[in-house]
Amino acid sequence: MRVSRFVAIGLIMLVFSVARGQNVYDVMIAGRTIGSLRVFDEKGVDSNAETHRIESNFKVMFYKGTYSTQTNYIQGKLVSATCAHHVNGDLKEKTLTKSSTRTLYEVLFSGEDGEDKPSVVVNKPISTTITSLYYKEPVNITEVYSERYGKMCNVRKLSEGKYGVTLPDGKEGVYFYKNGLCREVKTDLAGFKLRIVLKNDGKTALR
Repeated sequence: MRVSRFVAIGLIMLVFSVARGQNVYDVMIAGRTIGSLRVFDEKGVDSNAETHRIESNFKVMFYKGTYSTQTNYIQGKLVSATCAHHVNGDLKEKTLTKSSTRTLYEVLFSGEDGEDKPSVVVNKPISTTITSLYYKEPVNITEVYSERYGKMCNVRKLSEGKYGVTLPDGKEGVYFYKNGLCREVKTDLAGFKLRIVLKNDGKTALR
């Protein structure tokens, strides 16, 4: 009986894992794949709560890194966000955004590049972030919140299914969509120009 119970629990966990699903992207530089990026679908039991999570890894010569973000929402409003970047096993930078009042967020920085940065505040409700762009096309959206920089970023439609996001450092990320699904991203990380391309052309992608 105990063995059957364990088997049943294992099957339930497997089904739950499959139900969550994920989209997988290739991270590329100059046409060469140097890593991967995974976009996880993690809708909570509570219909009012939602989590967006991205994890990526890449390796270029002697540079090996990981980059991850997680944003948590309640009733469509951001309540917390964590963004972390590791290089060769060391924490390069980490940004924590947390709600402190109904319309106010506190942003804290840590890690090698963030330890000297003072905390900042964001004085407006946040409903869309950079991470959200992997989940939904930013139709009629003019700005998104950067979990990495702790600032709002302008969004502009460049053409049908193509959007540019101006980052606080002046660089622009470009997002491409087809049928509402993010197919490709052109961006910059740690001095590298990256192309992040959906694998299998979305045949197994989350919808």
